[in-house]
Amino acid sequence: MRRLAIALALLAPVAVAAPAVAAQSVVTAGSLASLTGTATDYGISQARGASLAASQSGSAPGAKVRLILADDQSNTTMGRDQMIGFVGTRVSAVLGPTLSGVAALADPVAVASGIPVLAVTNTTLDITAAGKTVWRICLGENQMIPASVSYAKTSKGIRTAALVSVTGDAYSEGAAAQFRATAAAQGITLVADVSMPQGSSNAPSLLATAQGANPEAIFFAARDADATHLLSASSGFTGVKVGGNGYNTLSVITAAGASANGLIVSASWNPAKKDAASRAFVKAYMRKYPGDRPDAFAAQAYAGVQVLRAAVAVGKGTSATAVQRGLGRITSTRTVLGAITFPGGSHEASYPATVQQVSGGALGLAP
Repeated sequence: MRRLAIALALLAPVAVAAPAVAAQSVVTAGSLASLTGTATDYGISQARGASLAASQSGSAPGAKVRLILADDQSNTTMGRDQMIGFVGTRVSAVLGPTLSGVAALADPVAVASGIPVLAVTNTTLDITAAGKTVWRICLGENQMIPASVSYAKTSKGIRTAALVSVTGDAYSEGAAAQFRATAAAQGITLVADVSMPQGSSNAPSLLATAQGANPEAIFFAARDADATHLLSASSGFTGVKVGGNGYNTLSVITAAGASANGLIVSASWNPAKKDAASRAFVKAYMRKYPGDRPDAFAAQAYAGVQVLRAAVAVGKGTSATAVQRGLGRITSTRTVLGAITFPGGSHEASYPATVQQVSGGALGLAP
């Protein structure tokens, strides 16, 4: 009920903007997020982070951001249709959509019109291959999963693992592929590789099969309810647990209960980070959204707006063409995630992954 109320509240205002500042340039951007549907645990945080950054932009040096919110309903067709709407509105950039699978269909619409897309939550698939105007702000699973597995191998000494995953979902399948590639690269033997269809009730049987192979670790590639069900079904496993980005939300961790304790999962950011930018972001977020602590998805979207404003400054304009030009000229820009660079002409943001471990129902920094 709380998530539904939040979604309805976000849908009510169409535009989020700070009070007018004389002579301040304004850049209009779309925020495409899953405010309803299966990905609300991620999409609402994303929309909130972007909205907070936009609301602060009017009182900070640089361009003010006028943010137009849209709900992709966690659905590929709706995501594409909303992107078509943004193109018609002539926004200068789009943050989102939430899910990689939705982005795969929606992003080419923006690319065809020359509109930059800032992928703030898309961690799987080769998102930037959709076209020259797509830029990934969040870290991909190709950066986060290796960090998690490396930590598990170094600190826990794992040599074998079982992979449990979900089919029929682009994110989960992409995360599973990355776990396989990472295991091979780091010399970890997969003694079991089992999967279930999205929305299946077969999690207990799947985990029984995985544990029957006697792995030292279990890798989890899933999101939302499936992520919770798989982790909950591992309650009897005493080895190491490693999750993909689908586990980077407290709703999944809390729902899994004690089964989540010890889970290792990397992120682009964690609220326990002590740097000044992170502390200021957490304080502002909780002031704007009382009772809700920001997660990595909120921080990634907040950083997306910071990158957008940097692109406007470097590109010397607020049009889509100027934003795209500015993104290509950014050498390094400071964000809540840290200093973001796009090395060697890449459209993939580069900065260190944050390795986390669940303790007491919270995602804390790994020891």
